[in-house]
Amino acid sequence: MSPATLAWFAGIVLAIILLTAIFGLSLLFVVILIAIALYLIGTWVYVDDRRPDEIHYIKTKDGWDLAIWRVRPKIKPANSVPVLLQHGLGANQRNFDLDDRCSLAHYLARSGYDCFLPALRGCGPSAYRQWRRPNKWKISFDEFVDYDLPACIDKILELTGARKLHFIGQSMGAMIGYAMAEGEYGNKMMSYTAVCGPCFFKHMQQFRPILPFRFLIKPIAVIRQSFFTRMQAPLLRFFPRFAGNDEVNWRNMDGKTLARAAANVMDDIPRDLILQFAEWIENEDFGSHRGAESWEKNLHKITIPIYCLGGSADRFCVPAANDKVIDKVSSAKKQYRLFSKENGDLADYGHGDIIVGLTAPDDVFPTILEWLHKAEGNQ
Repeated sequence: MSPATLAWFAGIVLAIILLTAIFGLSLLFVVILIAIALYLIGTWVYVDDRRPDEIHYIKTKDGWDLAIWRVRPKIKPANSVPVLLQHGLGANQRNFDLDDRCSLAHYLARSGYDCFLPALRGCGPSAYRQWRRPNKWKISFDEFVDYDLPACIDKILELTGARKLHFIGQSMGAMIGYAMAEGEYGNKMMSYTAVCGPCFFKHMQQFRPILPFRFLIKPIAVIRQSFFTRMQAPLLRFFPRFAGNDEVNWRNMDGKTLARAAANVMDDIPRDLILQFAEWIENEDFGSHRGAESWEKNLHKITIPIYCLGGSADRFCVPAANDKVIDKVSSAKKQYRLFSKENGDLADYGHGDIIVGLTAPDDVFPTILEWLHKAEGNQ
Protein backbone atom coordinates (compact mmCIF):
# COMPACT_ATOMS: atom_id res chain seq x y z
CA MET A 1 0.00 0.00 0.00
CA SER A 2 1.11 3.56 -0.62
CA PRO A 3 2.07 5.90 2.24
CA ALA A 4 -1.07 7.92 1.56
CA THR A 5 -3.21 4.81 1.97
CA LEU A 6 -1.40 3.85 5.16
CA ALA A 7 -2.09 7.34 6.48
CA TRP A 8 -5.75 6.88 5.55
CA PHE A 9 -5.95 3.63 7.47
CA ALA A 10 -4.17 5.28 10.40
CA GLY A 11 -6.89 7.93 10.40
CA ILE A 12 -9.55 5.22 10.46
CA VAL A 13 -7.82 3.54 13.39
CA LEU A 14 -7.71 6.83 15.31
CA ALA A 15 -11.42 7.28 14.69
CA ILE A 16 -12.01 3.74 15.93
CA ILE A 17 -10.11 4.53 19.12
CA LEU A 18 -12.40 7.47 19.80
CA LEU A 19 -15.51 5.41 19.09
CA THR A 20 -14.40 2.56 21.31
CA ALA A 21 -13.63 5.00 24.11
CA ILE A 22 -17.10 6.50 23.79
CA PHE A 23 -19.05 3.24 23.52
CA GLY A 24 -16.80 1.06 25.65
CA LEU A 25 -16.17 -1.61 23.00
CA SER A 26 -12.98 -3.60 22.63
CA LEU A 27 -10.58 -1.78 20.30
CA LEU A 28 -9.25 -4.99 18.80
CA PHE A 29 -12.77 -6.28 18.23
CA VAL A 30 -13.84 -3.12 16.39
CA VAL A 31 -10.69 -2.99 14.24
CA ILE A 32 -11.07 -6.62 13.22
CA LEU A 33 -14.76 -6.16 12.53
CA ILE A 34 -14.18 -3.16 10.28
CA ALA A 35 -11.30 -4.88 8.46
CA ILE A 36 -13.45 -7.93 7.76
CA ALA A 37 -16.36 -5.76 6.65
CA LEU A 38 -14.16 -3.79 4.22
CA TYR A 39 -12.66 -7.00 2.82
CA LEU A 40 -16.07 -8.60 2.30
CA ILE A 41 -17.44 -5.48 0.61
CA GLY A 42 -14.33 -5.27 -1.58
CA THR A 43 -14.75 -8.92 -2.55
CA TRP A 44 -18.52 -9.05 -3.08
CA VAL A 45 -18.92 -5.67 -4.78
CA TYR A 46 -15.73 -5.16 -6.76
CA VAL A 47 -14.32 -8.60 -7.62
CA ASP A 48 -15.86 -9.39 -11.00
CA ASP A 49 -16.18 -12.54 -13.08
CA ARG A 50 -14.39 -11.36 -16.20
CA ARG A 51 -13.37 -14.19 -18.51
CA PRO A 52 -11.14 -14.47 -21.59
CA ASP A 53 -12.06 -16.26 -24.81
CA GLU A 54 -10.04 -19.29 -23.70
CA ILE A 55 -7.96 -20.48 -20.75
CA HIS A 56 -5.05 -22.85 -21.39
CA TYR A 57 -3.16 -24.77 -18.72
CA ILE A 58 0.44 -25.84 -19.05
CA LYS A 59 3.05 -27.59 -16.92
CA THR A 60 6.57 -26.23 -16.54
CA LYS A 61 9.67 -28.41 -16.62
CA ASP A 62 9.91 -28.21 -12.84
CA GLY A 63 6.32 -29.42 -12.46
CA TRP A 64 4.32 -26.25 -11.79
CA ASP A 65 0.89 -25.70 -13.36
CA LEU A 66 0.30 -22.33 -15.02
CA ALA A 67 -2.77 -20.72 -16.56
CA ILE A 68 -2.72 -18.58 -19.72
CA TRP A 69 -5.64 -16.37 -20.71
CA ARG A 70 -6.27 -16.02 -24.44
CA VAL A 71 -8.05 -13.08 -26.09
CA ARG A 72 -8.64 -13.97 -29.72
CA PRO A 73 -8.42 -11.45 -32.59
CA LYS A 74 -11.67 -9.61 -33.28
CA ILE A 75 -11.15 -9.07 -37.01
CA LYS A 76 -10.19 -11.21 -39.99
CA PRO A 77 -7.72 -11.88 -41.37
CA ALA A 78 -5.92 -12.06 -38.05
CA ASN A 79 -2.29 -11.05 -37.66
CA SER A 80 -0.04 -14.10 -37.88
CA VAL A 81 2.20 -12.96 -34.99
CA PRO A 82 0.73 -13.62 -31.51
CA VAL A 83 1.31 -11.28 -28.57
CA LEU A 84 2.36 -12.31 -25.06
CA LEU A 85 1.46 -9.77 -22.36
CA GLN A 86 3.30 -10.37 -19.09
CA HIS A 87 2.13 -8.88 -15.80
CA GLY A 88 4.43 -7.60 -13.10
CA LEU A 89 5.18 -7.93 -9.39
CA GLY A 90 2.16 -8.07 -7.09
CA ALA A 91 -0.25 -8.30 -10.03
CA ASN A 92 -1.86 -10.96 -12.21
CA GLN A 93 -3.02 -11.37 -15.80
CA ARG A 94 -5.83 -8.81 -15.29
CA ASN A 95 -3.06 -6.19 -15.45
CA PHE A 96 -3.63 -6.18 -19.22
CA ASP A 97 -7.38 -6.85 -19.19
CA LEU A 98 -9.01 -4.80 -16.44
CA ASP A 99 -12.23 -3.94 -18.28
CA ASP A 100 -13.44 -3.34 -21.82
CA ARG A 101 -11.73 0.05 -22.07
CA CYS A 102 -8.62 -0.40 -19.93
CA SER A 103 -7.47 -3.55 -21.71
CA LEU A 104 -4.37 -3.56 -23.88
CA ALA A 105 -5.24 -7.17 -24.78
CA HIS A 106 -8.64 -6.23 -26.23
CA TYR A 107 -7.20 -3.13 -27.88
CA LEU A 108 -4.69 -5.26 -29.77
CA ALA A 109 -7.28 -7.98 -30.44
CA ARG A 110 -9.49 -5.40 -32.15
CA SER A 111 -6.54 -4.77 -34.47
CA GLY A 112 -6.24 -8.46 -35.32
CA TYR A 113 -3.74 -9.74 -32.73
CA ASP A 114 -4.07 -13.05 -30.91
CA CYS A 115 -3.22 -12.12 -27.31
CA PHE A 116 -2.03 -14.37 -24.47
CA LEU A 117 -1.86 -13.34 -20.81
CA PRO A 118 0.12 -15.76 -18.61
CA ALA A 119 -0.37 -15.84 -14.85
CA LEU A 120 3.02 -16.54 -13.24
CA ARG A 121 3.37 -19.18 -10.54
CA GLY A 122 1.75 -17.92 -7.37
CA CYS A 123 -0.47 -15.46 -9.24
CA GLY A 124 -4.14 -15.39 -10.18
CA PRO A 125 -5.54 -18.65 -11.62
CA SER A 126 -2.08 -20.25 -11.50
CA ALA A 127 -2.09 -19.93 -7.71
CA TYR A 128 -5.42 -21.76 -7.48
CA ARG A 129 -3.83 -24.83 -9.10
CA GLN A 130 -1.00 -25.15 -6.59
CA TRP A 131 -2.63 -24.54 -3.21
CA ARG A 132 -1.79 -28.07 -2.04
CA ARG A 133 1.79 -27.96 -3.30
CA PRO A 134 4.58 -28.14 -0.67
CA ASN A 135 6.73 -25.00 -0.58
CA LYS A 136 4.26 -23.36 -2.94
CA TRP A 137 5.59 -19.90 -2.05
CA LYS A 138 9.24 -20.79 -2.63
CA ILE A 139 9.32 -18.52 -5.67
CA SER A 140 12.02 -16.23 -7.02
CA PHE A 141 12.52 -14.26 -10.23
CA ASP A 142 14.79 -17.00 -11.57
CA GLU A 143 11.92 -19.48 -11.77
CA PHE A 144 10.00 -17.11 -14.01
CA VAL A 145 12.94 -16.85 -16.40
CA ASP A 146 14.06 -20.49 -16.28
CA TYR A 147 10.68 -22.24 -16.30
CA ASP A 148 7.51 -20.14 -16.53
CA LEU A 149 8.16 -18.01 -19.60
CA PRO A 150 9.88 -20.75 -21.65
CA ALA A 151 6.83 -22.97 -21.08
CA CYS A 152 4.43 -20.12 -21.91
CA ILE A 153 6.26 -19.07 -25.08
CA ASP A 154 6.48 -22.65 -26.35
CA LYS A 155 2.77 -23.22 -25.66
CA ILE A 156 1.73 -20.01 -27.42
CA LEU A 157 3.77 -20.85 -30.51
CA GLU A 158 2.33 -24.37 -30.48
CA LEU A 159 -1.26 -23.09 -30.25
CA THR A 160 -0.85 -20.54 -33.02
CA GLY A 161 1.62 -22.28 -35.30
CA ALA A 162 3.71 -19.11 -35.35
CA ARG A 163 7.51 -19.09 -35.37
CA LYS A 164 7.83 -15.94 -33.26
CA LEU A 165 5.75 -13.73 -30.99
CA HIS A 166 5.69 -10.16 -29.72
CA PHE A 167 6.59 -9.88 -26.03
CA ILE A 168 5.06 -7.05 -23.97
CA GLY A 169 5.87 -6.80 -20.27
CA GLN A 170 5.08 -4.28 -17.56
CA SER A 171 7.24 -3.63 -14.51
CA MET A 172 8.66 -7.01 -13.39
CA GLY A 173 7.10 -8.50 -16.53
CA ALA A 174 9.36 -6.21 -18.53
CA MET A 175 12.34 -7.32 -16.45
CA ILE A 176 11.54 -10.92 -17.36
CA GLY A 177 11.50 -9.76 -20.97
CA TYR A 178 15.04 -8.38 -20.71
CA ALA A 179 16.29 -11.72 -19.41
CA MET A 180 14.41 -13.73 -22.05
CA ALA A 181 15.56 -11.49 -24.90
CA GLU A 182 19.20 -11.95 -23.88
CA GLY A 183 19.00 -15.73 -24.08
CA GLU A 184 17.96 -18.39 -26.57
CA TYR A 185 14.32 -17.38 -26.35
CA GLY A 186 15.22 -14.06 -27.90
CA ASN A 187 15.18 -15.99 -31.18
CA LYS A 188 11.46 -16.67 -30.63
CA MET A 189 10.60 -13.00 -30.10
CA MET A 190 9.81 -10.77 -33.07
CA SER A 191 9.81 -7.70 -30.84
CA TYR A 192 9.95 -6.68 -27.22
CA THR A 193 8.06 -3.86 -25.49
CA ALA A 194 9.15 -2.88 -21.97
CA VAL A 195 6.54 -0.84 -20.08
CA CYS A 196 8.07 0.80 -16.99
CA GLY A 197 10.54 -2.06 -16.58
CA PRO A 198 13.46 -1.17 -14.26
CA CYS A 199 16.87 -2.44 -15.29
CA PHE A 200 19.34 -0.11 -13.55
CA PHE A 201 18.88 -0.56 -9.82
CA LYS A 202 21.37 2.10 -8.87
CA HIS A 203 18.53 4.47 -9.77
CA MET A 204 16.05 2.70 -7.47
CA GLN A 205 17.40 4.21 -4.27
CA GLN A 206 14.01 5.45 -3.12
CA PHE A 207 13.54 1.99 -1.59
CA ARG A 208 16.90 1.82 0.21
CA PRO A 209 15.61 3.26 3.54
CA ILE A 210 13.34 0.23 4.03
CA LEU A 211 16.08 -2.38 3.42
CA PRO A 212 17.12 -2.57 7.12
CA PHE A 213 13.61 -3.79 7.92
CA ARG A 214 13.78 -6.86 5.67
CA PHE A 215 14.05 -9.09 8.72
CA LEU A 216 10.40 -8.38 9.50
CA ILE A 217 9.15 -10.39 6.54
CA LYS A 218 11.60 -13.30 6.75
CA PRO A 219 9.30 -15.43 8.96
CA ILE A 220 6.44 -14.89 6.47
CA ALA A 221 6.26 -17.07 3.34
CA VAL A 222 3.98 -14.71 1.42
CA ILE A 223 2.71 -11.16 1.74
CA ARG A 224 -1.10 -11.33 1.43
CA GLN A 225 -1.34 -8.10 -0.51
CA SER A 226 -4.68 -9.06 -2.08
CA PHE A 227 -6.36 -9.02 1.34
CA PHE A 228 -5.34 -5.43 1.98
CA THR A 229 -6.08 -4.19 -1.52
CA ARG A 230 -9.57 -5.67 -1.39
CA MET A 231 -10.00 -3.83 1.90
CA GLN A 232 -8.92 -0.68 0.08
CA ALA A 233 -11.38 -1.07 -2.79
CA PRO A 234 -14.50 0.36 -1.08
CA LEU A 235 -12.47 3.34 0.16
CA LEU A 236 -10.84 4.03 -3.20
CA ARG A 237 -14.22 3.99 -4.92
CA PHE A 238 -15.16 7.20 -3.14
CA PHE A 239 -11.77 8.62 -2.19
CA PRO A 240 -9.44 7.92 -5.18
CA ARG A 241 -6.78 10.33 -4.00
CA PHE A 242 -5.94 7.98 -1.13
CA ALA A 243 -4.40 5.62 -3.67
CA GLY A 244 -1.42 7.96 -3.50
CA ASN A 245 1.14 8.31 -6.26
CA ASP A 246 3.32 5.24 -5.76
CA GLU A 247 1.49 2.36 -7.45
CA VAL A 248 -0.39 4.76 -9.73
CA ASN A 249 -0.80 8.45 -10.36
CA TRP A 250 -4.31 8.66 -8.90
CA ARG A 251 -5.10 11.76 -10.97
CA ASN A 252 -5.27 9.53 -14.06
CA MET A 253 -7.81 7.16 -12.47
CA ASP A 254 -11.37 7.46 -11.23
CA GLY A 255 -12.67 5.76 -8.10
CA LYS A 256 -14.49 3.01 -9.96
CA THR A 257 -11.42 2.00 -11.96
CA LEU A 258 -9.16 2.14 -8.90
CA ALA A 259 -11.55 -0.04 -6.90
CA ARG A 260 -11.78 -2.57 -9.73
CA ALA A 261 -7.97 -2.69 -10.08
CA ALA A 262 -7.43 -3.05 -6.33
CA ALA A 263 -9.89 -5.95 -6.14
CA ASN A 264 -8.97 -7.81 -9.34
CA VAL A 265 -5.39 -6.99 -10.41
CA MET A 266 -3.38 -6.82 -7.21
CA ASP A 267 -2.09 -10.18 -6.00
CA ASP A 268 -0.01 -11.80 -3.26
CA ILE A 269 3.80 -11.53 -3.27
CA PRO A 270 6.19 -14.34 -2.25
CA ARG A 271 8.71 -13.35 0.41
CA ASP A 272 11.70 -14.71 -1.53
CA LEU A 273 10.81 -12.55 -4.49
CA ILE A 274 10.70 -9.40 -2.35
CA LEU A 275 14.05 -10.29 -0.81
CA GLN A 276 15.53 -10.74 -4.28
CA PHE A 277 14.39 -7.23 -5.23
CA ALA A 278 16.03 -6.00 -2.03
CA GLU A 279 19.28 -7.67 -3.13
CA TRP A 280 19.16 -5.87 -6.48
CA ILE A 281 18.65 -2.52 -4.78
CA GLU A 282 21.37 -3.17 -2.20
CA ASN A 283 23.90 -4.43 -4.77
CA GLU A 284 22.76 -1.97 -7.46
CA ASP A 285 22.70 -4.78 -9.98
CA PHE A 286 19.91 -6.73 -11.69
CA GLY A 287 21.10 -10.33 -11.77
CA SER A 288 20.31 -13.93 -10.93
CA HIS A 289 20.74 -15.02 -7.33
CA ARG A 290 22.21 -18.28 -8.63
CA GLY A 291 25.50 -16.64 -9.51
CA ALA A 292 24.81 -16.36 -13.23
CA GLU A 293 25.93 -13.34 -15.21
CA SER A 294 24.04 -10.12 -14.54
CA TRP A 295 21.09 -9.43 -16.84
CA GLU A 296 21.85 -5.74 -16.56
CA LYS A 297 25.40 -6.28 -17.85
CA ASN A 298 24.14 -8.49 -20.70
CA LEU A 299 21.83 -5.96 -22.30
CA HIS A 300 24.17 -5.82 -25.29
CA LYS A 301 23.05 -9.37 -26.16
CA ILE A 302 19.59 -8.08 -27.07
CA THR A 303 19.33 -7.73 -30.85
CA ILE A 304 15.57 -7.91 -31.45
CA PRO A 305 13.49 -4.74 -32.01
CA ILE A 306 12.86 -3.12 -28.62
CA TYR A 307 10.56 -0.32 -27.46
CA CYS A 308 10.97 1.03 -23.91
CA LEU A 309 8.40 3.40 -22.46
CA GLY A 310 7.97 5.06 -19.12
CA GLY A 311 5.92 7.63 -17.24
CA SER A 312 7.24 10.95 -15.99
CA ALA A 313 5.36 10.53 -12.67
CA ASP A 314 6.45 6.92 -12.08
CA ARG A 315 7.83 6.58 -8.55
CA PHE A 316 8.43 2.83 -8.72
CA CYS A 317 10.41 2.70 -11.94
CA VAL A 318 11.81 6.21 -12.18
CA PRO A 319 12.68 7.16 -15.79
CA ALA A 320 16.43 6.84 -15.11
CA ALA A 321 15.93 3.16 -14.24
CA ASN A 322 15.05 2.22 -17.82
CA ASP A 323 15.62 5.09 -20.25
CA LYS A 324 19.23 4.11 -21.04
CA VAL A 325 18.37 0.51 -21.96
CA ILE A 326 18.14 1.68 -25.56
CA ASP A 327 21.77 2.83 -25.42
CA LYS A 328 22.96 -0.57 -24.17
CA VAL A 329 21.14 -2.99 -26.48
CA SER A 330 22.47 -4.00 -29.91
CA SER A 331 19.10 -3.85 -31.68
CA ALA A 332 18.91 -2.15 -35.06
CA LYS A 333 15.28 -1.11 -34.39
CA LYS A 334 14.84 0.54 -31.02
CA GLN A 335 13.04 3.47 -29.46
CA TYR A 336 12.27 5.06 -26.09
CA ARG A 337 9.40 7.31 -25.11
CA LEU A 338 8.58 9.10 -21.87
CA PHE A 339 4.87 9.81 -21.52
CA SER A 340 4.16 13.19 -19.99
CA LYS A 341 2.16 16.36 -20.54
CA GLU A 342 5.41 18.12 -21.42
CA ASN A 343 5.83 15.69 -24.31
CA GLY A 344 2.32 16.38 -25.58
CA ASP A 345 0.47 13.52 -23.86
CA LEU A 346 -2.81 13.77 -21.97
CA ALA A 347 -1.28 13.05 -18.55
CA ASP A 348 1.86 12.61 -16.51
CA TYR A 349 1.78 8.84 -16.12
CA GLY A 350 2.69 6.80 -13.07
CA HIS A 351 3.57 3.12 -12.77
CA GLY A 352 0.21 1.39 -13.11
CA ASP A 353 -1.96 3.99 -14.80
CA ILE A 354 0.24 3.88 -17.90
CA ILE A 355 -1.72 0.69 -18.70
CA VAL A 356 -4.96 0.91 -16.66
CA GLY A 357 -5.35 4.70 -16.54
CA LEU A 358 -8.35 6.33 -18.15
CA THR A 359 -6.33 8.03 -20.90
CA ALA A 360 -3.90 5.15 -21.54
CA PRO A 361 -6.01 3.75 -24.43
CA ASP A 362 -5.74 7.14 -26.17
CA ASP A 363 -2.11 7.96 -25.38
CA VAL A 364 -0.15 4.77 -24.79
CA PHE A 365 -1.91 1.90 -26.58
CA PRO A 366 -1.67 3.40 -30.10
CA THR A 367 2.12 3.74 -29.79
CA ILE A 368 2.43 0.06 -28.83
CA LEU A 369 0.29 -1.00 -31.78
CA GLU A 370 2.34 1.21 -34.10
CA TRP A 371 5.52 -0.35 -32.71
CA LEU A 372 4.32 -3.89 -33.38
CA HIS A 373 3.63 -2.97 -37.00
CA LYS A 374 7.03 -1.32 -37.26
CA ALA A 375 8.78 -4.39 -35.85
CA GLU A 376 6.99 -6.53 -38.43
CA GLY A 377 8.38 -4.33 -41.16
CA ASN A 378 5.04 -2.76 -42.07
CA GLN A 379 6.41 0.77 -41.73
